Amino acid sequence: MAEPLPRQGQPLATLFAELEQVIVPNSTHTAHPRFLPYVQPSPNALSPYADHVAATLNQNCNLWPLSPAANAVEQVVLRWFADLFGLPASTGGILTSGGSMANFVALTAARDHALGETARTEGLQSSRPPLVLYTSEETHSSIAKAVSMLGLGTRYLRHIPTDEHFRIRLDLLAQAVAEDRAAGLNPFCVVGSAGTVTTGATDPLEALAHFCRQHRLWLHIDGAYGALAALSPRFQPSLAALALADSVSLDPHKFLFCAYEAGCVLVRDRQHLHHAFHAHPSYLTMSEDPDFVDFANHGPQLSRAFKALKVWWSLKHFGADAYAQVIEQMHDLAVYMAEQVLHRPAFELLAPVVFNCVCFRLSALDAAANRRVLTALLDSGTAFLGPASVKDTTGLRACFMNLRTTRADIDRILDHLEHLASQPGW
Repeated sequence: MAEPLPRQGQPLATLFAELEQVIVPNSTHTAHPRFLPYVQPSPNALSPYADHVAATLNQNCNLWPLSPAANAVEQVVLRWFADLFGLPASTGGILTSGGSMANFVALTAARDHALGETARTEGLQSSRPPLVLYTSEETHSSIAKAVSMLGLGTRYLRHIPTDEHFRIRLDLLAQAVAEDRAAGLNPFCVVGSAGTVTTGATDPLEALAHFCRQHRLWLHIDGAYGALAALSPRFQPSLAALALADSVSLDPHKFLFCAYEAGCVLVRDRQHLHHAFHAHPSYLTMSEDPDFVDFANHGPQLSRAFKALKVWWSLKHFGADAYAQVIEQMHDLAVYMAEQVLHRPAFELLAPVVFNCVCFRLSALDAAANRRVLTALLDSGTAFLGPASVKDTTGLRACFMNLRTTRADIDRILDHLEHLASQPGW
C-alpha cells in the first residue's frame, strides 16, 4: 500500500483488481457466522444499497433547504424511536456516527443545562463549583472521553461499583452524591446503561430515574448497545423506564443491523439541543419552516450525510416484528452457549447471561493463558471472540450479533477451545 500520490489516473479495472486482491482478503470478515467479538453485526442486505442511493443524492443534512426529503425522513426515524421508548412529543434528537458521538451530544446538552445561560459564553472558565458526573464501573469508555472533551475533567467522573448482576449500586451512588455536595461540588448528571459493554447488563433504570428526579440530576441512558431491544416483548419491560430519561443514546448499526455508521441520540426537551449547539453565521442564513429542523443546530456537525435513509428503509422493509424475532434469536444463542459452558468442565461462566453475550474462561488456565488461547483461536481461523474482564477475572467473550450464526457454530467454537486448552505449554 506504500505508493506516492498518483499524478495520473488509473483505469477502473486496475482499482477493482486491487480491491479483489488486496482490500477484501485483508478485511475483517464481519459477515462470517463465527465473528462474535464485539457488538458489531452482520449488516442487513438493504442498508448498503441505501448508502449507495444516499451517496448519489449527496444531501448535506444540516439546514433543511439543502436536504428537505432527507430532513423529513430523519424526523420520522427520530419520532419512531421516541415513540418506541415512550418519550414525549417534546423530544428532539439527531442521527450520529455512533454511540460515542450520541453520548457526547447528550452530555453536552446536560452540561449546558446545568450551567445555564453562561454555558456558551463563559464555559468552564468562570469560577464555579466543579460539575460531577456519575456512572457505573461497567460503563462504556466513551463516557470518560466525553467528560474529557467537555472540559469537565476525569477527576470529576465517579465510577460507582456494581452489584452481583453488574448493575450500578444505588446506595453507593447516593453516598457519592451526598459526599460531593457536602464537599462543595456540583453533581449534575448520572449515566445509566441499557446494556453494559462487557456483560450486557441493564441498570435499574426506573429506580435510577426516581433518584435523579429526587436529587435534580440529569439522567442520560447509554442505550447504544441495548436500547433497541425494546422492540422485543421479551426485553421491553426491563427497558420501559427509558421513557423517564432526560436523554437516550442508541445505535441502529447494532440491533437494526444497519451498515456503519448509524447512531442516534434523543433528548427529552429538544430545546436543550438547540441551546447547546445553535449557530447562525450569515453565510448560512436560510428561511425557517415549522415543518423542518435545522439539524446543524442540534449537534456539533455542519456537514452531515444522509444516514437516515438506511434506517428508515430497514424498518419499513423488514418491520419491527422481524427485528424483535432476531433480537430474541440472538438471546437464545447466548443462553445456549452459556448452558454448554456450564455443562463442560473445561469452562467457567463469568457472568449470568441477560442479553446476547457470554463471558467465560478456560477454568484450568490462568489469565495470561486464556489470552493466549484467545489469540490461537483467531489465528486458527475458527472464530473471532473478544476478551473479557469481569470483576478483575480475565476470560473470553462471545457477542451474538450475526444473522448467520447457529448452534453448530457454538459447538464448534467450544470444541476447538477445549482442544486448544488440552495442549501442553500454555
